[in-house]
Amino acid sequence: MDIRAYIKNGFEVYYERYNQVSEDGFCRWMCLDVPEEMKVVDIDAEWSVWRMIPSTVTEGDIQTLEKEFGLNFPEWYKAFISTYHHYFGVIPDQSIEDPLNNVRDMFNPSLCSLGYLPFSWDTEYGKIICIDLNNNADEESCAIYEIEHEILFDDDADILSSLDYLYPNLKAYFDDTFLESNK
Repeated sequence: MDIRAYIKNGFEVYYERYNQVSEDGFCRWMCLDVPEEMKVVDIDAEWSVWRMIPSTVTEGDIQTLEKEFGLNFPEWYKAFISTYHHYFGVIPDQSIEDPLNNVRDMFNPSLCSLGYLPFSWDTEYGKIICIDLNNNADEESCAIYEIEHEILFDDDADILSSLDYLYPNLKAYFDDTFLESNK
């Protein structure tokens, strides 16, 4: 399977699913301060509908981020953060100015030191979503977990027992988040 092509297709399907501007001028893909290269249409002086553009994130950028996190990223995740510039919201935004800034903001030393790569969040419930990289040799076994972000501020918390299993791997998370029609 061509992982990059799969991610690209999934992002495109997800974008098209919600790419309609309503009669009252609302579109799910509206953002503040959209760079000119990503603008489709200005709604008003501040808000614009954005479009995805091919990512400029390089393998060197990813290697630098891996060093910062102290983890080796799986191929699925590398493709996930280097396919398109976007403002999806369900995953860290990746603008063209600093595409890995919001990805970098996901860093959590407690999770990373235990081999868990935080890559998204559930803002409604305050949970961080992460990939278990302890079986990184087999990406199919790198399960996805979530954890209440408040637990990470408690020095006495048992982080490992606080992780809740979500998906068997990043592909399953990706399929459910980007390709399922009920989202």
